[in-house]
Amino acid sequence: MSAVPTNLITGFLGVGKTTAVIDLLHQKATGARWAVLVNEYGEVGIDGALIEGAGPDGVTVKEVGGGCVCCAAAPFLPVAIHFLLLEARPERLIIETTGLGHPARLLDSLRNSYRGRLDVRATIGIVDPADFAKPEMRENPVFNDQIHMADVLVMNKLDAAPPELVRTFQEWANGLFPPKLLVAGTTRGRLDPAWLDLTASSDRTAGRASPPNAARAKGWVFDAALTFDENKLVALLANTQGVTRLKGVFRGEDEWVSVNRAGTAVSVSPTAYRRDSRIEVFSETLDWDTFEDQLRACVLPEGTEP
Repeated sequence: MSAVPTNLITGFLGVGKTTAVIDLLHQKATGARWAVLVNEYGEVGIDGALIEGAGPDGVTVKEVGGGCVCCAAAPFLPVAIHFLLLEARPERLIIETTGLGHPARLLDSLRNSYRGRLDVRATIGIVDPADFAKPEMRENPVFNDQIHMADVLVMNKLDAAPPELVRTFQEWANGLFPPKLLVAGTTRGRLDPAWLDLTASSDRTAGRASPPNAARAKGWVFDAALTFDENKLVALLANTQGVTRLKGVFRGEDEWVSVNRAGTAVSVSPTAYRRDSRIEVFSETLDWDTFEDQLRACVLPEGTEP
């Protein structure tokens, strides 16, 4: 059996994730077999019942309740996925995460534990204008995790959003690093099914490098499967002479990290981003070929346990 295309639908409480999933199900090809895994916090499942009741034929729905599947140790997740794949034999799997979850570890689990069985594609993050309008929400760690890990970022409920707020959101989203595959808006949770496969693009080519521009900036992109030696990498990025600014995200041995350097000041912090490892470097004097060789030397040998 070929790997099943798999997508996460994330977003804070009340953004319209369940409505979006139901709409996607009604847009699938007639006869296509899809499965939906719904995460519920409470004892009584609601979202799963809504999806099952409103979904078309050819859809199998399974709930994982009593906790957050975003926890890498969630005991019921492997069981739920196993039976979904075995019984439903789906042609696509949609996972709707709880609005309170940190889904980054879930992505790690899907990619590492189900390699060859699941083909993890675009993660779609849905944002409610009312949430985005609150300054305190933009400081919320769960909200930020969901934003950073989303490949496709969608503002829902555009019909209820003031035009100036939509413009602010677009400008803010366009300034995020790493950039999103797509920033879009919609109403009533309507998503374009083509967005589910946007990660199958040349943007994920391992080791792709962009040419330096007039401002002497250059970037590299590495496949998400590659793991970097974090100590070696940070030493390189902190000590390389001639760098005026750099920003990057990398898959380390234990976690994904964001690295920022301005002048000689360097900061390293965990990140929820998961699409690929990438870096942008600004310099007037750096030997790009030498730096690229040093960067590649930080990649751990294939087969090294992350």
